[in-house]
Formats: sequence, structure tokens, C-alpha cells
Amino acid sequence: MKTIFILIAFLIESSLCVAQPVIHVEKQTFVNIGKAGYFWQDTLEITPFEKVAQFKPERFSKGKSAIFNGGTSGKVWWMKLRFKNNNQTTPYLFIDYANIDSITVFYRDERGMINQISAGMFNLKQNDNILGTGYVFPLKQVKTPVGEVYVRMRAMNTLLVPVKLVTESVLNHALFKAHSVQPIYMGIALMILIFHVFMFIVTRSKLFALYIARIILLYFIVMVCYLQGYGLLLGPSIARFILVHAHFFIAAGYIATILFNSYFLKLKRQLPQLNKFFKVLMFGWGLILICSLWDARSITNILTHVLFLLTSLLFLFSSIKVIVIRGYAKKNPLIWCYVLGWIPVALASIYLVFCLSELIPFQSYSYNLLTLAGIIEGILISLGLYGQRLRLLTRHNAHFRRQRILLQEQVEGYRKQLNAKTEKSVEHFSLKALIELAHARDPSFMKRFSEAESTFIERLLQISPQLLPAELTLCAYIRLNFDTKEIARTCKLSVRAVESRKYRIRKKLGIDGETNMHAWILDLSKSS
Repeated sequence: MKTIFILIAFLIESSLCVAQPVIHVEKQTFVNIGKAGYFWQDTLEITPFEKVAQFKPERFSKGKSAIFNGGTSGKVWWMKLRFKNNNQTTPYLFIDYANIDSITVFYRDERGMINQISAGMFNLKQNDNILGTGYVFPLKQVKTPVGEVYVRMRAMNTLLVPVKLVTESVLNHALFKAHSVQPIYMGIALMILIFHVFMFIVTRSKLFALYIARIILLYFIVMVCYLQGYGLLLGPSIARFILVHAHFFIAAGYIATILFNSYFLKLKRQLPQLNKFFKVLMFGWGLILICSLWDARSITNILTHVLFLLTSLLFLFSSIKVIVIRGYAKKNPLIWCYVLGWIPVALASIYLVFCLSELIPFQSYSYNLLTLAGIIEGILISLGLYGQRLRLLTRHNAHFRRQRILLQEQVEGYRKQLNAKTEKSVEHFSLKALIELAHARDPSFMKRFSEAESTFIERLLQISPQLLPAELTLCAYIRLNFDTKEIARTCKLSVRAVESRKYRIRKKLGIDGETNMHAWILDLSKSS
């Protein structure tokens, strides 16, 4: 019984293949008709149209999905469409994908003559006026009543052919609708880019610099200029360069993203083992980057699919592990947006890799998924970055508050020491004795110095209450006429460390760069 069912199914499929039904253009809306087309792979890559047109119907295979997927092998494919329309309308063949290396449309006109129209990224002329994002072929002269159109096509990266057969009115309405939505997506992406540029200028954080690189490389260059074909607006030569070396920009974008994710989540400290795995992925993307420069697309196509899926999933896993499980976002819920931002990217990557591997068929909405996932990711990741900055600012403010309280307590302590009246007379040390205590690194040095130079210490604290005890000690050394090297030997510090501490004291005391700090402090001690 099972054999009979298989035989019946085979006969039905064979009859449909031989029949090759006719598409009625007047009834056809703006949808992909890949299932209505028939396809044949030209393994020799040199078969002429006259020979292909003589093939029997069974030589062609019926389309399996709305969008034809010719794979990544760079083979030449022929597509055959049969259609019928009345004489009052002009049918148009619209291929909604600009990144096909070469397309040639063949058909016979009413006189039986062969008409050939060439297009594709490598068949464009310098004077062609192209907006993007596809190719339109008028089929008014096709032989009637049933017209046959053959399309020869090839793409070295990925051959995806969303093809539509429509009337002029349907085409104009659909193109206007499509080109009115795309600028909205690009406008949102541009606003996200401007936000990160502004935050980078304000904070100088490499987090924002790395995400700016991701937006430019993966969205504007890969998704807009490459996938949607708007690279043609920059000129055919630039568009062809982006087409040939598309994997270079993809690899560079994902290397920047891996660095961004590792830096944001501090994977080196939080997940050291996973951080090592990310380094392996960076090596893989680096290999793709190098191979793409030599146009080794047969290697880069396969590696890109694998690494694209692995990297996207690991972004999601690492963010869940650090932010959700380890509680990185307990005090700032906005950081949760970082996790949510990688969810649509991971889902879209799984779906697209399965589609490119022909495990599931391409659909009309497949193209928009990646764009939509990129926009959602950009918005949510931006919110997550903003939340992370708020978290850091909150921690810094708390630290500064604690420092201010500590400084106030120290100032009060010094004031109490200076104002306290003791029954014992104060033992005033000479400068020579204070210098000996300093060289000996006696713990009582600052106490003796404060007693001997109480007015000097008080004047310093009046000018800048924020001076730390170590900074007051450095001022005392300068008061005793120690030079920088002598201070470094006494404090067992490097000369550079002493210079850095002197620079901070200058800032707190308001001493400009042109004033000699030693002379300024000595003058202060004399006036006090």
C-alpha cells in the first residue's frame, strides 16, 4: 500500500512538472512566485538559450518555496516562467534582490526573434540610473498568447531570487510602499548611531566606539548597501566591491561585536572559560576576513553561516549568564534590555541559517526579519548601555560621597588638633629637626610638622579642604625645600608617582601650569 501511495505521488508530481502551469498576470498580486517557476542548474555554465529553450519540461525542477534559493556554490541557474495576460496591460518581471552578480532575461517576441536583457551587479553600465533595490524587466513584446521567459542568473555569495510577475499599476504601488518603509528603518538606525556617537564623545568609552563599528559595518554596509542594494547609490564600482568582499565587512563587524560584548559583560573576570571560546570565534572571523580579501567565497560562505549562528547564540547565552543568573542588573533594571536585545538576533540567525541551508523554505517575509531584528536589537542594546552608564555613575557618586565624608572628618580632626589647648607647652621643632624626622620616616613627622607649621597647614586646608593626608605630607616636604627626587627617595615612590601626586595637588589648590609649585608653597609658608 505504501508503494502505491509513493507511485501515485510521483505520477502527480511528474504530471505537474510536465504541465508547467501558466501564471495569469492580471490576477497576480505583489507576491513572490518562486513556487510557480521551474529551475535548472547549468553545471557547465555555458549552455546557450537556444538549447535551454528546447529542453523538455521534465528537465526542469518545480520551485519549492516562494523565494528561490540557489545556494552558495556560485553555480549558474535557469528559471523558466510561463504567463498569460491581455493586450491592455504590460507585464513586468521584478526581481527584488540587487546583489545578484549577473542576470540575463531571454524571451521570443511576436516575430519569433530572441530578445536578451542583461542586468546584475557586474552587468551595469556607468550611465545606468539605478536607485536599488532590484531589477525590473518589461515583457510587452513577449510572444503571445502564452509567453515564456527564461532567466539566467548567478551569484557567488548567496543566490536568492525573490521574483514577481505583475502589472505596472501593482508594481508602482508596491514599490512606493516598500520605499516608504525602508527609510523609516534607516532613520531609526541613524538615530541609534547618532546616540552612540554622542555618548562616545561625552564618555570616551570604547563600549560606544565598538558598538558604533557594529552599526556601521553590519547595518549600513551589510544590510543596507549589500543586502538591500543601496550601495549602487555610491556608484557601481563601490557596490561591486561591497558585493565581492561582503564577508570582510561581516567579519569585521562581528569582531567588533565580540570585543564589545566581552568588554560590556567583563567576560575575562566573569566567565573566563567562555571568554577563551570567544577568542576562538574571533580567530575564525579573522580567517574569514583574510579569505574574503582574496575572494575565496567558497570558504567564507560556509564559515560565515556557522560562525554567524554560533556567535549570535553565544551573545545571548553570555548575557543571560552574567546579567540574569549572576545578578549584574539587580540595581538597574535597564541592563535587562541588553539580554532582550540579543533574543531577536539569535532567533533570526537560527531561522536564516536554516533557510540558507535549505532545511526550511525562504518566505516573502524572510528578508525583513533580519532588518527588524537589527532595529529591535539596536534600540534595546542602546537602553542596556544607557543603564550600564547609570549604574557606573551611581557607584561613582556613592564613592565620592564616602570620600567627601572621610575628608570632612579628617579636616575636623586637623582643626581640633590645631585648636586644642593643652596644658603642656608645644615643643616647636626647628626646620633642621623636621628634615631629620622626614629623612628617618618617623611616624611622628606630620604631627610635629603640624605643631610647628600649624598656620601653614590651616591655610592649605582653607584653600582646598579636599587635600588628602598623603597630599598634605607632600606639601610639608616641599615646605622643607625637598626636590622631587628627594621626595621620591624619602617616600619610596617613583619620580613619576610623585609628579602625578603634585599634579593632583596643583588642581586642588588652583595653581596654574606656569607657576612654580615649590615657590608658591614657600611663599604661602612665609605669609602664614
